Amino acid sequence: MCNRFHVRTNLHDICSHLDAQAKFDFDVPEEVFPLAKAPVLAINRDGMREVRPMTFGMGGESGKGGGAKYMLNNTRIESRTKWPWKTPFEKYRCVVPMTSFREPCYWGETAGTESSFLPTDDKLLLAAAIFSFKQAENEEPELSMSLIMRPALPYVMEHGHHRSPFFLHRDGLDEWMDRKPRPADQSLAVLREFAYEPSLTHQVDREMAASWVKRKNANLKKRDEQLADIEKTGPLGFET
Repeated sequence: MCNRFHVRTNLHDICSHLDAQAKFDFDVPEEVFPLAKAPVLAINRDGMREVRPMTFGMGGESGKGGGAKYMLNNTRIESRTKWPWKTPFEKYRCVVPMTSFREPCYWGETAGTESSFLPTDDKLLLAAAIFSFKQAENEEPELSMSLIMRPALPYVMEHGHHRSPFFLHRDGLDEWMDRKPRPADQSLAVLREFAYEPSLTHQVDREMAASWVKRKNANLKKRDEQLADIEKTGPLGFET
């Protein structure tokens, strides 16, 4: 699933685009890997939109643990009620802006490559996410986030990968990020109402090593299982 995405813009433009403020001044990395800091949109204690840095990859339940051993940078929507995602899904929701996301491709015209998927209108993609935190006394909390993943958007499925980030319409951001705790079913209702399928294009970033062929059959099996699940639960990964 998504282990790399791009933010090829700057903090000022992100805040302007999202009508948000930035309490922290930080460099926005063009390419975000697990354990890197990414700009993330959340609602602060004053009820305002705020962009702040969060580590890509949640560390342990409710922020405890940490480190690569406990890193969980993707949250399958189907696993929303399981450890360690249940509490953040109910209480700590955020949005990750990105200009593109990168996936290994195992079938279609992009088979054997790692390719980036980007919107045709050049606007920011806004991915639903959850976060956790740990806080030492008298220090700012350390926040980490995990992207929510759904069955692949049709264009991504066609081009070789079976999962995608869960993108939202702009007018659903505040409802998704609402700071009030709520049952998982209510969050699903928000995702269902504001799910967004952007028009995408792609670019090949690199050829994968020849060993990708050994993983091809396993990934084709994942694709077929995912397509079967879509027939049962719908394209979002849960019944609509």
